[in-house]
Amino acid sequence: MKIIVSAALALFAAAPVLASTTPFLVDFEKNWDYSNGDVNGYYGGGTAADASFGANLGVSFVNVSGLSNDADFTYYTGAPSLQGTAYAHTFAATDQAFMNVQAGVENALQFYYSSPDAVIGAIKAYDGLNGTGNLLGTFDLTANTAGAAYDNWTPVQFTFAGTAKSFDLTASANVVGLDNISAVPEADSVLMMLAGGALLAGVALRRRA
Repeated sequence: MKIIVSAALALFAAAPVLASTTPFLVDFEKNWDYSNGDVNGYYGGGTAADASFGANLGVSFVNVSGLSNDADFTYYTGAPSLQGTAYAHTFAATDQAFMNVQAGVENALQFYYSSPDAVIGAIKAYDGLNGTGNLLGTFDLTANTAGAAYDNWTPVQFTFAGTAKSFDLTASANVVGLDNISAVPEADSVLMMLAGGALLAGVALRRRA
């Protein structure tokens, strides 16, 4: 049993101690008003443009609208969460679009997207709010749907170095559809949990022996 315990301790010691991301999932599952659909603080303890409240996930948006199909027009099909998706928008050359995460996102952001065009630098991660501070990484998107169909949604993971407080979506504006944006706990945190479990199991087996 000493071998099991020693191996578990070594694994636990080798796993770096990193700040873990608080998990969240922004799925845009709401009946969004096409003409007044900005998400704003709907997921951050505030309200959407239509004055509705959502779950407070610590996530807010600037110039990002929710989008739902309606009886008159089908904007998309096949999205991972069907009631609502989202897109960044800019109306003036100086407009910018952001997703802010108050607690920060450690090293990786996951999401689904649909786009008829390839977009270089579609999403940029920064360690300050609203695209301020240091640039932590840039993510390109390839075209994955034909024309205005928005019928193919691809899951991707944007990895970067550090803790991002904001994601600049400006380059993706008016082109890319987004859905199911999520942050997950660090893999190293999971590894440490497994190592701890192995350690406890080893101690239990040793006591039985």
